[in-house]
Amino acid sequence: MTDVSAPHATARLIGQDEAVAAFDAALGGERMHHGWLLTGPRGVGKATFAWLASHALLTSQPKIAMDAGDDVRRRIAEGNETRVTLIARRINEKTGKLRTQIDVEQIRDLRAALSRSAEAGEWRCVIIDCAEEMNPSAANALLKLLEEPPARVAFFLVSHAPGRLLPTIRSRCRTLDFRQLDDDALVQAYRAATGTDLAPALIPVARGSVGEALNLASEDGESIAQGVQRVLAPLPARIDRAALHRLADAVAPADKDEGFGIAIRILIDTAARRACDLVGDTPAARATAARWAETAMTMQDIAARTRALNLDRRQALLDMVAQMEDVAKRATV
Repeated sequence: MTDVSAPHATARLIGQDEAVAAFDAALGGERMHHGWLLTGPRGVGKATFAWLASHALLTSQPKIAMDAGDDVRRRIAEGNETRVTLIARRINEKTGKLRTQIDVEQIRDLRAALSRSAEAGEWRCVIIDCAEEMNPSAANALLKLLEEPPARVAFFLVSHAPGRLLPTIRSRCRTLDFRQLDDDALVQAYRAATGTDLAPALIPVARGSVGEALNLASEDGESIAQGVQRVLAPLPARIDRAALHRLADAVAPADKDEGFGIAIRILIDTAARRACDLVGDTPAARATAARWAETAMTMQDIAARTRALNLDRRQALLDMVAQMEDVAKRATV
């Protein structure tokens, strides 16, 4: 069964009107750019855009068609459209796990496939998701393709961290920036992907990413977010110690890695938001904002150290909350 929330099966892109308009203008122009670099946070629609843009090229549409129901759209959704090639990390046959990089053999196979003649006037599309996962040899091989692109081939490079790409690759692509979704667009996109409403507690936690919202929902993120809220709600008064220990019991065990990651990310995001919200013109406001920002960075260090050295997760969680409690109390002095 096709996962309707998967990028290739998503029929409508929500909240990225500027990127869509820019590509539509190119579709209506005399010459389509052969390379498109799609940048922005994870889960905001970059890969979905790449598939919808490919559909527009293959069907000679004057603009990206949302909710198209033609045979090309159906083949794309089913993964059977041979004129679109997806380059992504492959499964390591020895371990059964995803490889850590896109390897050069994949780009060489792509070059060989593109060297074969296509039907007259027919577009072919290549989606690389995500481009910064190419190893150096693969990146250099792709660069040669971008420097001398085959006729009527469009490359869509999905990138969450474009700074990690070769500058020469970036220079040969037209960049489209994708932004975090606002709350309304996030709710609409989540409903379109799942047919259900996004839990209100997850809206601020999802960081404007429908991909993150889907992950949170699958990992019981709602209850974790509510647990963090109960812990921090009394600030700047004494936090709810019973709620804190219930939260630790729920996310600190070794088999709760995803839950632990969600909890610490919510805590760090909360500290960072408080830093942003409290920036003001007065020395006291600036000092408090600086303390919250420093606390957010300290918490990131605690989280990274805990995972790298396999330290006590429960203690790490308690330490983070203690840091937040201390800053909140100092702000009232």
